[in-house]
Amino acid sequence: MGVTPTNVQGVVRSRRETGIVCHEVFYDTGTTLESHTHGTALLAWLMSGSYRESACNSELRCGARSVVFHPPLIEHSVRIESTSRCFAIELDVPTVRAHYGVDVPGSLLHVDGGPIGGVLANLYGEFRGTDACSSLAIQGLMLQVLACLRRRDRPEVVRPGWLDRVDEMLRSDFRMRLTLEDIAAAVGQSPERVSCVFRRFYHRSIAEEQRRLRIEFACERLRDPEVTLAEIALDAGFSDQPHFSRAFKEITGTTPARYRSVAAGQ
Repeated sequence: MGVTPTNVQGVVRSRRETGIVCHEVFYDTGTTLESHTHGTALLAWLMSGSYRESACNSELRCGARSVVFHPPLIEHSVRIESTSRCFAIELDVPTVRAHYGVDVPGSLLHVDGGPIGGVLANLYGEFRGTDACSSLAIQGLMLQVLACLRRRDRPEVVRPGWLDRVDEMLRSDFRMRLTLEDIAAAVGQSPERVSCVFRRFYHRSIAEEQRRLRIEFACERLRDPEVTLAEIALDAGFSDQPHFSRAFKEITGTTPARYRSVAAGQ
């Protein structure tokens, strides 16, 4: 047991166990944590207040008793909407695996209340405790928390049917402004689940797939010498030609003008 250095902001109290570092954190209304990652897995249980988090192309709205779990190196940003008190737990994945014989979840997870909240409340109580049994209790309760999370993180073995509907929406509406919330509502799933399952099967984000489809469409349009690059950019769904040109080069490795010349045999 002991205090440990950490990069979590607003920490007022910390405690270390093997592979586990717990923090009590306070944030004032209006605080913004710009996009960042953690080298460890991170679980955040919001005890009071509210915030919004952007991660994995999803926006999570978190109120009191919300639980968010991040695997290591998941990029995310946070905007505190009302003064918040949070119980944050950092998990060193290799140490947890070696010492406790368990794996942490591999996906971003967001849980509003439920049984896991009761376990975390008990864990927080032990975190504040000083008796000789609190270390053992923290370790045992943390294993219960991981079991709850793992049950929600069972990977899809069979491609879910609703993913075909997402694919159809992207292919028919890729030139339109699509939001993850709209797509999720259309297929009856949560935004974070749609985002994570799509990435698991397609190995890219929904935004990356939409951009790829736009560029694929633009490649066909570039074969027509009568259409200007500006017209193609707007027709493909880009806001302007510079935006289109940057995305095109990022995906194809060349510029639209050069691609057109090569396609024309010049």
